[in-house]
Amino acid sequence: MADEATRRAVSQIPLLKTHAGPRDRALWPQRLKEEYQALIRFVEQNKAADNDWFRLESNADGTRWTGTCWFVHELLRYEFRLEGKIYLEWWDGSFCFQCF
Repeated sequence: MADEATRRAVSQIPLLKTHAGPRDRALWPQRLKEEYQALIRFVEQNKAADNDWFRLESNADGTRWTGTCWFVHELLRYEFRLEGKIYLEWWDGSFCFQCF
């Protein structure tokens, strides 16, 4: 079960309302806009809480994402490169990430 701080943080992120994948040419731009708005709000929250731990960017159509995430442990920074792809065959817009 999530604690109260987690619930409060999640409640401040806009919900995604459009159910669409990349094949849905008419609805996909709206879904992508919602994804960006949620991601931007999440990053703003993390920065305000001094909890900045990742960077992501996507290609123009929002089907390929790249970035980095990091973690500091005992004054050592561990950094991982991320690559993610939303496959056109997946109607629900499922996401597949790989870490390097």
